[in-house]
Amino acid sequence: MLETMKSEISEGIKKAYASGSIKVEEIENIVSIAVSKVAQSAKNEAIDINNIAKEAIQTAVAELKSIASIKKAQMEAVINGTINGISKDTRELISNIDMELLKTKYRLQEQEDILSVHLKEVLAGAKEAAAIFSDDTQSALEDIVTETKLKSIEALGLMQDTIKHSVHATINEGKDIEARVEHIVRKAVENALDAGRLSAQKVKEVSQTVILAAIEAAEESGKKVKETTKGAIKGAMNAVTSSIEKSKLKLQKLEKTTEGIIEEDYKQTVETLEAMNGSFIEALSNIANRVEKSARNILQKSIAEMKEYGSIIEKNSKEKVSMAIGYLKEKGSVATHAATETTKNIAKTAKEEINDLSEKMITIAKGTVSGVVKTTKKDKKKK
Repeated sequence: MLETMKSEISEGIKKAYASGSIKVEEIENIVSIAVSKVAQSAKNEAIDINNIAKEAIQTAVAELKSIASIKKAQMEAVINGTINGISKDTRELISNIDMELLKTKYRLQEQEDILSVHLKEVLAGAKEAAAIFSDDTQSALEDIVTETKLKSIEALGLMQDTIKHSVHATINEGKDIEARVEHIVRKAVENALDAGRLSAQKVKEVSQTVILAAIEAAEESGKKVKETTKGAIKGAMNAVTSSIEKSKLKLQKLEKTTEGIIEEDYKQTVETLEAMNGSFIEALSNIANRVEKSARNILQKSIAEMKEYGSIIEKNSKEKVSMAIGYLKEKGSVATHAATETTKNIAKTAKEEINDLSEKMITIAKGTVSGVVKTTKKDKKKK
């Protein structure tokens, strides 16, 4: 197989040169096709990728040198062609999976929209149904409908408007602003995070939406901005902490499912928990860029305190992470241990590569800066 590949590369380059000057795109394509064939032929066997790459590159470079003086761009084309040839099947697979994910995301959004419509219709029907009953029954049913709406404000698309309206009303009443805003925000964030799978991205998006809506309501009112901002931050932080606590129950439930699923789900949960604090800080930072000075100062102060002293989100996350890792160790997961050892080895090997890459980046940066300085000097000289 390797001899066939080498022959194909040599013949391809000779043929391309015979018809005139060879382009780098042609070199890349010749190498890619030849390498791809040998990689596909051997994909059910243990492929020695290192050897395939070595033979392909040596053959192509030697052939190019024998015809004319080889340029750097041509050598780069040889390496890119080898990479593309080896990874062709994998790239195509990734592309297909990516497309499936896109389709799934679209279908998910479609179903969420349908769910929202159905939810609205059911709640409207429940309210109409309540009208035929006596005052007590009617009042109880309407109260349940309202509570259900509050638990589903994100799905119903009512979150921002509901928060704003609630905060406006609280500010107008003028009593216990900070504590009441904290309660409003906490319930809204908790309800949103309870619906569906918990993720660091969801924490960021929900916290950002709710806190910003509360602050905007205060800014529109022109008063109690500081109290509202403080209450909103506390409320969201407590809601996230509550969701982290609930993740403990989820981890305990996972122990009763299939072993392979447990390990993977535990790892995903660990990753989510580890990213929680950073996601919350990112949400606060994004809000700070969109609000006025009074609220911005409080947000920036909260961010600084969280970075310096930590937060209840970070504390609770670490506890749950320790619990999850403890479970994996207790199970004596060979895969987990092996993965850790492999990561250490990769990190060790990567250190030298990182140094090389860093030096290269610094060299490029120096060259760029030097070029800018030279151009500036030339411009000044002309002037």
